[in-house]
Order: sequence, then structure tokens, then C-alpha cells
Amino acid sequence: MATNKQKLIYLTSSAIALSAGVFCYYIFRDFNMIFFQILRIKVPYANIRPLSDNFFTIFIKYNLCDGLWLLSGILFLRFIWLNSPITGGYYIKFFIGMALLLEFLQLTKYVPGTFDIFDIFTMAFFALLEHFINYYFTIIRRQKWVKIV
Repeated sequence: MATNKQKLIYLTSSAIALSAGVFCYYIFRDFNMIFFQILRIKVPYANIRPLSDNFFTIFIKYNLCDGLWLLSGILFLRFIWLNSPITGGYYIKFFIGMALLLEFLQLTKYVPGTFDIFDIFTMAFFALLEHFINYYFTIIRRQKWVKIV
């Protein structure tokens, strides 16, 4: 049975990852994007100092947000299904599949956006990172505390 502390950690981590993704959009992107048009966000332009173009800044500007949003969704699903990890696993796999499908559908003219292979790599990295961290804290760490009889 999961504790309230574990649920709070998942919920807080999800909110932090989501906030960081939105913050990256707000700071580094311009407001003529579909994301801002759909939400009808009217905020002052925050990109005061444009970033120079190199691999690291382009990664932060264009790819990091997708990974953080995927991480936020996975953590939120873990928060919801913490007491039923098998069911939660199905929802997490479905969520990751839908995120990847939406990214690949950007290759068509029917889904708005620009397909980027680094978005796929970033989402895969964050999904694997969350999986390994969750595996460590739920399996490996608990095995250390089991008494050998």
C-alpha cells in the first residue's frame, strides 16, 4: 500500500516538471505558436535575451519542453495509480504511445507542428529515466530492507 508521502512526491514532481516545461516555452519561445493561440494566452513577451544558436540552446528551446511534459504526465499517472501499479503501467504505456504518435503525426499535414527526431529522443530519454528511477525506488531499494532469514 502506498503512503501519502509517496503520492505527494509524485504529484509535486509532476507539477514541477509541467511548470518547467511551460516556463521553457514562456521564456525561450515566441508567442505566435499554436500552443499560445489554442490557449489564447495574452502575456507580455518574456524572451528578453534571445539565445545564441548552438546545440545546447536549441535543445532547451525546442526539445526539452516535450520531454518535461511527458515526464509530468507519467508522474501524474503514477500518482493516480500508485496503489495499482499494473493498471498504472498500462496507462503509462498508452500515454507514452499517444505522445509518440502525436509527434510522428506531425509528419502529415493534418496535425500541426514540426516533426523533430530530437523530440522523440528526448521523450524516450525522460520516459526511460523515470522508469529507472521508479524501478530503483520501488524494487532495488526495498530489497535492501528485506531481512534474510
